[in-house]
Amino acid sequence: MKLRNLYVPVTVLAIAGVMASCDKNKAYPIITPPTEASFLTATSGTYYVKNDPNSVFKIPVGTTTLSSSARNVTVSVTSPTGATAGTQYTLPSTTVSIPGGKVVDSLAVKGIFSGFPGTRVDTLTFNITGGDVPASSYNKQYKLVMRRYCDVISTDLTGNYANSRDYDRALTGTASASKYTASISNWTSTGPTSATVLIKNLAVTGDIGFGPFAPTDPAATGLTATLDWSNPANFTVTIPTQNYVASLYTYGQSTISGSGTFSSCDQTFTITTTVRVAAGSFTAVVSTLIK
Repeated sequence: MKLRNLYVPVTVLAIAGVMASCDKNKAYPIITPPTEASFLTATSGTYYVKNDPNSVFKIPVGTTTLSSSARNVTVSVTSPTGATAGTQYTLPSTTVSIPGGKVVDSLAVKGIFSGFPGTRVDTLTFNITGGDVPASSYNKQYKLVMRRYCDVISTDLTGNYANSRDYDRALTGTASASKYTASISNWTSTGPTSATVLIKNLAVTGDIGFGPFAPTDPAATGLTATLDWSNPANFTVTIPTQNYVASLYTYGQSTISGSGTFSSCDQTFTITTTVRVAAGSFTAVVSTLIK
């Protein structure tokens, strides 16, 4: 009988080798890690401070080994941005007590809403410094960014903005001589963190803006704008290109487009717009809508 070569897949040989090398009855050494403390899962986070007495941010701290007795882990806290205890935050304790039989507990940080006016943002840096358990060589530092946050409520953001003002090119530019009233209405939700609105009388001043408007101008009847607050750190407003003033000066039909931000805490909008006509575009105008 003619002999043939026998080909055995390499994977089969490898599996056979592994099975042959394992002995379920053999005692293998158990490696116990050194007892160390670290911040778990992450080394940074963002705390959106709400005007709520129950607002708290918990930073998990853990150890590598289990103990039947409670163990304390101490931390230090500093702020490169100048946040101070009692003004921007409170820290009930700088010691995390991990109960016996557990390996994880947390450090509770309470933000103070009034300590974050406007767009203030602070950073707290936590370092594990000792206690009953030494700090690990990894994840021993945690950085917490803090900023205020207010829920977006349509009834708070619609209505008249009687203290609005226009600025030439930027907020640091020339301001309009007088304030004016703009309004936001027709709130229509388009998702859990988005909506469309109508903005009337945007940039109506005659010295910096483009007013006065005719009653039938889109600027007077309302410009469509989209609000988006999906990013808690940046609430945006977008005005897509649309008709603005039917007969602007001697240039005829004009269009407007723009973008900016809004604050649900302060109930303000800051929008930079560009107005265009067939002959070209005008200098950008920044409008602040303030109730």
